[in-house]
Amino acid sequence: MSTTHVKGNPMQRKSVAQPRPDAPRQWGADRRSAPQPIVPPPVSEGRIARGRLAIVLTITVWAGYVAYTVFEQFVVGKATSARLAAEAIVYLLVITGLAASAMAYLITRIGFFYRSRAHQRAPRIVLDAFLAEPKKPSVTVLVPSYQEDERVIRTTLYSAALQEYPGMRVVLLIDDPQQPKTRASRDLLLSARNLPGQIESEMAVPYLRVKAAYERFERELSDREQRASTVEDMRELADEYRYATGWLYSLGHQQEMVDHTDTFFVEHIVNKLGDELATIAGALEHGADENATLPVARLVQLYSRLLAIFDVRLTGFERKRFVSLSHEPNKAMNLNSYIGLMGGSYQQVSTPLGVALVDAGAGRGELTVPNPDYVLTLDADSVLLPDYCLRLVHLMEQGAYAGVAVAQTPYSAFPGAATRIERISGATTDIQHIVHQGMTHYGATFWVGANAVLRKKALDDICEVAYEGDWEIRRYIQDRTVIEDTESTIDLGVHGWTLYNYPERMAYSATPPDFGSLCIQRQRWANGGLLILSRLKDQFRAKTKREQKNRFGELFLRVNYMASIFWSSVCLVIMLVYPFNADLLNPILLLVSVPYFGMMAADLKYCGYRRIDVLRIYGFNLILLPVNLSGSFASLLQLLTGEKSAFKRTPKVRDRTTAASSYLLAPLALIAFCGYTAVRDIQLKNWDNLVFAAINLVLASYAMIAFVGIGNTLVDFFTHIRTWLYRPVKAKKPAKGAAPAASPGSAAALAAAGPGAIGDWASVLHYGTERTSSLVAVRANQQTSGSRWPMNTSPARSNSFEEFNFFTVFQPISELESGEIVGYEALTRFADGTTPQLGLAVAQARGQHIDLDAALIRAALASATALPAGTWLAVNVSSDLLRRPKELTPLLDEADRPLVLEIPDPEQADLDGMPAGLKFAIDDSGTGYDSLARVEALKPAILKLGPPAFAGVETESARQASIKALVEFAEAQGCTVIAEGIESAQQRDALVACGIRLGQGFYLGRPVPLERALADAAGR
Repeated sequence: MSTTHVKGNPMQRKSVAQPRPDAPRQWGADRRSAPQPIVPPPVSEGRIARGRLAIVLTITVWAGYVAYTVFEQFVVGKATSARLAAEAIVYLLVITGLAASAMAYLITRIGFFYRSRAHQRAPRIVLDAFLAEPKKPSVTVLVPSYQEDERVIRTTLYSAALQEYPGMRVVLLIDDPQQPKTRASRDLLLSARNLPGQIESEMAVPYLRVKAAYERFERELSDREQRASTVEDMRELADEYRYATGWLYSLGHQQEMVDHTDTFFVEHIVNKLGDELATIAGALEHGADENATLPVARLVQLYSRLLAIFDVRLTGFERKRFVSLSHEPNKAMNLNSYIGLMGGSYQQVSTPLGVALVDAGAGRGELTVPNPDYVLTLDADSVLLPDYCLRLVHLMEQGAYAGVAVAQTPYSAFPGAATRIERISGATTDIQHIVHQGMTHYGATFWVGANAVLRKKALDDICEVAYEGDWEIRRYIQDRTVIEDTESTIDLGVHGWTLYNYPERMAYSATPPDFGSLCIQRQRWANGGLLILSRLKDQFRAKTKREQKNRFGELFLRVNYMASIFWSSVCLVIMLVYPFNADLLNPILLLVSVPYFGMMAADLKYCGYRRIDVLRIYGFNLILLPVNLSGSFASLLQLLTGEKSAFKRTPKVRDRTTAASSYLLAPLALIAFCGYTAVRDIQLKNWDNLVFAAINLVLASYAMIAFVGIGNTLVDFFTHIRTWLYRPVKAKKPAKGAAPAASPGSAAALAAAGPGAIGDWASVLHYGTERTSSLVAVRANQQTSGSRWPMNTSPARSNSFEEFNFFTVFQPISELESGEIVGYEALTRFADGTTPQLGLAVAQARGQHIDLDAALIRAALASATALPAGTWLAVNVSSDLLRRPKELTPLLDEADRPLVLEIPDPEQADLDGMPAGLKFAIDDSGTGYDSLARVEALKPAILKLGPPAFAGVETESARQASIKALVEFAEAQGCTVIAEGIESAQQRDALVACGIRLGQGFYLGRPVPLERALADAAGR
């Protein structure tokens, strides 16, 4: 490779270092060093004609065979029994299923040809003019990462940071465990945390230099009599381009070269960008030498391009640090957690369960997340060409593409793979690029997921809101299945958005280097399509309502994309294992598959592979049959049980992922069966079937040897057998009567402190007024005087309660007109997410609910001492505790403010023994006679009116009249009506008009821990 000298800069381009010599490289590895062209070369008319002929031939042969078989079996009567008739029907269905998949491929490749021939690339000057516009859409790049190697993340972050788009924010979404269990995991986490800051600091050096040069250029222009450029301006701009070129070459030289992905990053991203800038610098210098000058507007454009390359902000974010965000173990929720924060400002608030992000007032946020116009998602093992973002955002800003929600370039495989399986897996990836591009021609685009530019407005349209406890969880990208991007495609279609595959190759992603990791990937790909297949009808119904035409081609391709892995695998297994009637076998069937394999062989050649690789891909798919079937059956299992499929992570063996034993045994069993079938066909002289069995035997055997390896198979079996035989020895339980050592502050230590420290088992431990956490641990304790349980309680009885961990939150009760907080309702949250009702029910089943109820009240009263003065407190009391005034009264005497007891469904007998002077409240969800009668009979101080009672109050005059009547009657009885569950300003205003003065609800204030309640009160 020639060396390009950089004028005005001592740096020069170095030849790309090859991967380390000790890196293993198999025989049969990928010999390609250059990627495929970014813009597909024009397709000849002859190739398109051959593609059309393949479609016609496939349909004709399939239709002819079906007609012939139906005639022979059912008209002539060769199917003389029910079994033969069933065989004929099943065989026809199998052939039809396989032919349908072949047809889908043949159709999409024709769509790819049409699109590649019609595509016109936007010229650079158009993009430069877009960059120089004063106001451009904002873009945030999200890179989800889970325990990735530092080198891999660095490469991906640099490919994102070097995008030629100004003001980009790149956020690394680190999903590593917060408490690593190994040193290696800890090192990965620490390196991921440090990388964004390191790269931003490195990028800031050229950015600040170019920015200073541009500002100097603008000042000089303003000082001139005429705003015109000079030759010297061009030379100075050329110097900046030369400097940027040298900086990029230096960056490429510093890259650690481990494998072919590093070679690609340096040669085709970093150095190629440097070459482009060097070319521009040379052109500027030649123009200056000829005393030619460019217009000022063009120089501004060139400065804008240079600034755009280095103008980036990089940060990291870890959702698992915050209890208020979802911790679901999948990429979708990692993305959703951050997208859900966009456009907000947040404070970090300590709660008993950890740190939470809560909305902050103006100027009080510790974390502010901008709300961009576009979100670019990029997997941590993928890279983008530098103009990826610019070209796609420029496209989506055009009026003709205003309805596009997702623009992407389906990723390609890195050239130069070192293993055979990585090479053949890359070949299937490049074939899928053709398929996805062709699907766009028929309006059947699917979001692929590894990289995409997403319109934020479209994400907001499909957002679903749920709650985990009191925390709001937003879902933009569905996580019901492990192929989250496919279901989100349907969601976008239902809302009227479209998707678009940009017809160029500008994204590359790593392919699995070994069979074990490949099994994990392909099992996920096969899992989920069946589950969401039924949702297609929602999309097509929505199109009908919008008076848009539904096309059969789109429906066929979408169904094939989501379900063909299942039906093709099932059909192939049936053909392999079932001995069909010989009359059904016909040599003409070969003509159904020949066009498919012939066209795929031509496409492989087009992508830089060999035509014979089509046979390797067939064998490759044979050994993946059990993987595909397991993924499909996982979808069916989730459909039946409703439980999400879990992400499976397998152990590592010398930097190689072990494959599940079933994924090794099943291909071996298939090979053995094909061998048996071949021998049997020779004995029976069944030559037609012998050909099929022999092909499968040879190709499956080759695939197991070449792609899995005999040695690797044995090692994996040994690993599984050792894991099955070896069981870690569990620590012995302490002898009876031996008390474990208690750590300071533990429940056992406080129990040993005596009654003054703990009281009975329902006493509050480690409470927030003395500790930094307000988490309460409640445990059965038979050793304490005053306990409800006698000293001789058996160990089984004393330990049956285990431990309830809970904390108190407070929801404000406000004046509806002024917004002033007059009181709080104390609510309980259990650490494990259990509802208070369920917690009390569990305790009641053990005969301990009264003690637990008392502990909840004691915790609420202790925490409420810090609430603002002048406010009253509402606590919930069960009827059982209410009937025990001797136990309830001492609890309530601890209150330092007015109390209101909220009692569920009280009877008059429950109220007779209530301590004198206490106010109580009852809940009600109606406004009819029964509500009025309850108020008159029980004489409560407060009536809590639930959401069902005022549903529709904003518009329904009858509802308004009934509420007014209830309020007037209640006031006549000395009862105040409080509306709970207010969720909008319209509800609040309508209730005020009905005479209700007090209320609570999410609109007025959510239930929050004490610290947040105090902060909210101070900010009002």
